[in-house]
Amino acid sequence: AAEVAKTYATRHSTRFVDEREFQGDLPAIMQAMDQPTIDGLNTWFVAKAAKEKGLKVAISGLGGDELFCGYPSFQDIPKWVGRVGFAAGAPSLGRAARIVGGPLLAALGANSKAAGMLEYGGTYPGAYLLRRGLFMPWQLREILARDVAEEGLRRLAPLALIEREMTPPPASPTATVSALESALYMKNQLLRDTDWASMAHSIEVRTPLVDAVLLAKAAGVAAASGLPLSKSLIAEAPARPLPALVKTRAKTGFMTPIAQWRRRSNIGRMDGGAAWTSAKTYWARDWAKLLLADGDFLQRDMLARPPLASAE
Repeated sequence: AAEVAKTYATRHSTRFVDEREFQGDLPAIMQAMDQPTIDGLNTWFVAKAAKEKGLKVAISGLGGDELFCGYPSFQDIPKWVGRVGFAAGAPSLGRAARIVGGPLLAALGANSKAAGMLEYGGTYPGAYLLRRGLFMPWQLREILARDVAEEGLRRLAPLALIEREMTPPPASPTATVSALESALYMKNQLLRDTDWASMAHSIEVRTPLVDAVLLAKAAGVAAASGLPLSKSLIAEAPARPLPALVKTRAKTGFMTPIAQWRRRSNIGRMDGGAAWTSAKTYWARDWAKLLLADGDFLQRDMLARPPLASAE
């Protein structure tokens, strides 16, 4: 960000967020959430910093990854469908592989969703659920009673819900993933979480990349140039292109290191006092379990906790 600001002679500010501030803000963050979510913490602190600078409106790059293929899902999902599509017509095969292979994969330390690859990875709806689902259907019994989980899955019908976003059928694998990411992840999670987290600080966030006209024009440019729709197109668009350092660096995002902070402070406890689970567990799964188990736990826990001592 500093390099971009230097290139275009714009103002740049750096704002640090530490564990003490994170703990202090948690009750207000929980109060501002309009529904339980694993997202929005980054936007909360960015909007807070913008408010401190006296800003009223902020421009976000939200939508850029969906439009310009910035997520790993653009590579992963078509690859999975191509490799295990043969199993799509034999659901019993995939289910058997999950039941038999799941414990072995868990013992080897594999991703907990890997057992569902044959069962779900052979179709775009299944592969998308596998890529984006925080919990897979068979894992819901970890946090819900069996009858509640089964009835919820019956009503929600996640695979059918995902498939509806592929109607009419997109023209290519890339277009398919873009449609799914835009309609499901961006619309249902990113946009709504950006809204509550920014409005809590009275900051209006505008998203110029979430635009149907831009999508049509970008697709036209890509088709005319013979290049894939990617961030390189927008990187070369300014009269003064982005610095090479920016164009060649690996994709990064702004995330609060909640995994480290919550383990060190043991924020929240599950199951009547059980501590957070193994460090190998994806932090968002623990966070989701806590939110579901007790929506007020963080406010009670943090209000009762003595503040961290200031660093000397």
